[in-house]
Amino acid sequence: MMLQVIKIKKPKTAAGKNFFSDPVRLPPIAAVIILAAGIIFFRGDVGLLGNFVIISMLVGVVPYLAAAYLKHERIRLAEEQFPVFMRDLAEAQKAGSNLPDALRNASKTDYGRLSAEIKKVSDQLSWGIPLQEVLDRFSARMKGSDIITRSVRIINEAYSSGGNISDTMESIATDVSMIRETKKERTAVMAQHITMVYIIYFVFIAIVLSLSNTLIPMLNLNLGVASGLSLSGGGGFSDPCSSCSAGNYMCVSCSSFSTLSLIFSLGTGAISYYRALFLSMVIVQGIFTGLVAGQIGSNSAVAGAKHSFIMTAIGFGVFMIVLRLGIA
Repeated sequence: MMLQVIKIKKPKTAAGKNFFSDPVRLPPIAAVIILAAGIIFFRGDVGLLGNFVIISMLVGVVPYLAAAYLKHERIRLAEEQFPVFMRDLAEAQKAGSNLPDALRNASKTDYGRLSAEIKKVSDQLSWGIPLQEVLDRFSARMKGSDIITRSVRIINEAYSSGGNISDTMESIATDVSMIRETKKERTAVMAQHITMVYIIYFVFIAIVLSLSNTLIPMLNLNLGVASGLSLSGGGGFSDPCSSCSAGNYMCVSCSSFSTLSLIFSLGTGAISYYRALFLSMVIVQGIFTGLVAGQIGSNSAVAGAKHSFIMTAIGFGVFMIVLRLGIA
């Protein structure tokens, strides 16, 4: 008698329909609440309101970036243990076990991040779910890894066609190991390029600080001379926002940098404009340089979120410390 598996749909409860019950929606909801609180209580203080805007943006975006990075790391660690898992399955089948039994026995072995997925496979087999459907579900859960999804597809096809599964798994394990070794060699080579990317970014910060250290005194001198005797020839640095008027779309940068200056106390007038400009350059350069570093090192811009965070934090911290010390 064949055991027929009946899928029972769970009734949708009131909690399942609740908009706030989905964890994916929590960061934007929290961001909106923080922004609304800032607008309600501090709408008269542009500087403080700007801090609330920045905090709400971080709350709304950073969790998604962190989740994407953690998922990338989980897939990477699972791929490292996958060849060992394949060889263990092949050895178990050579010893006389069939594939479902080999999978159940493998669930008792520690394969790092891959163990949780193998345990799910074993549990689903114990529930009477057909092996091919279990493998399809496993492949769907690991869709972030091309190596694992292709390997599972090959195993599924070999199992359905009645081929030699153990030999197929050994071949897959060998191929995956070769791919992993190639990736490791590539990572080792690319590490040198990532180091160069960091050096270039630090040189960029030094150039920006040098410009600030040179430009601000000249700007102070120019403004001082302009308040007394007129500067010969009208040259020198001046306030680029002095001729801006309300509603002029050409002066959006002036209003943006003015808000940034109020948030981080960068000064007033033309000095605040250039300091806010330099700070924006450091932040933007840090974000996108980090993404490039991730693409170079791991062939994934998501992996560059780590580098973006490190570079932006260092750049922002160095700039603000130098500014507070009065060096720039």
